[in-house]
Amino acid sequence: MRRMLPIFLLCGVLAVNGAPSNSAKATFSDAFVRKYFPTIFASTEAPNAANCLNKVFTNYELKQHIHVKCDETDGLDTCSGITFVSHDDKAIVMAFRGTYGKLQLLVESEEIMYRNKTAWYGGGNVAYYFAHAFNLIWNAGMKADVNELIHKYPGYEIWVGGHSLGGSLAALASNFLISNGLTTSSNLKMITFGEPRTGDKTFADTVDSLVPYSFRVIHKKDIVPHIPLNGMEGFHHHKAEIWYDNDMSTATYKECDSQESPFCSDSHLDYMIADHHHYYGMYMSYYGRRNCTGDPAN
Repeated sequence: MRRMLPIFLLCGVLAVNGAPSNSAKATFSDAFVRKYFPTIFASTEAPNAANCLNKVFTNYELKQHIHVKCDETDGLDTCSGITFVSHDDKAIVMAFRGTYGKLQLLVESEEIMYRNKTAWYGGGNVAYYFAHAFNLIWNAGMKADVNELIHKYPGYEIWVGGHSLGGSLAALASNFLISNGLTTSSNLKMITFGEPRTGDKTFADTVDSLVPYSFRVIHKKDIVPHIPLNGMEGFHHHKAEIWYDNDMSTATYKECDSQESPFCSDSHLDYMIADHHHYYGMYMSYYGRRNCTGDPAN
């Protein structure tokens, strides 16, 4: 019987808008992220994603909300993603929902820790579960959507992002798009919340090289960004980290522009799953499952 390592991966998904242009040193904007990302991530959990997106977008087109069976046991695990385009922001958006429920969490944990990594586009190796989930979503409809939108709106940027497992899928998607010539490094923006370690050091270096506009946002003592442990089975974070050592109610944060800085979230010796669920005052998964109705914080 194979070992089972419980990893707390609750995720959501996706990307966003109005951000500054990519440059050699991208600039993080609290206002930009705070306004859009939590609601977009919540939308991937919603029975009707448009109910959430309507709160932050007006002139947009939701292409589809893709759901696939993504485990190799009895098909109980599902993964999903959404694609939409914001005309006001001139952006094509890709969104991935992450872990859904305890069973999927256990399957993910085993796959991440005890299965060989998979070589990924651009360089490096990543957790098999992440690669498998991305490929299923991509081939189940996201590929057709993205190709259509890029052809239809060639001047639009591409935004990719996610919460927890969704953050890992966003990192894979970003490398995939750029390495395969679907977009350029200067045209893609990626932001994640509570992203776990996704691949090895070479993969982290590839992300840093290909995606100059990339920020890993971490809320205080969120445990998931510290799973797996740095160096365990070769896992290693890409940069840059944006750490809020507070309740995220104000634009008070610290930026650590390195892959594994000891001066941001790694400076804590204790971690909490509660901080993983709440970002910018929103309990994203449950708010989304209520179609973004009621109190976002509960």
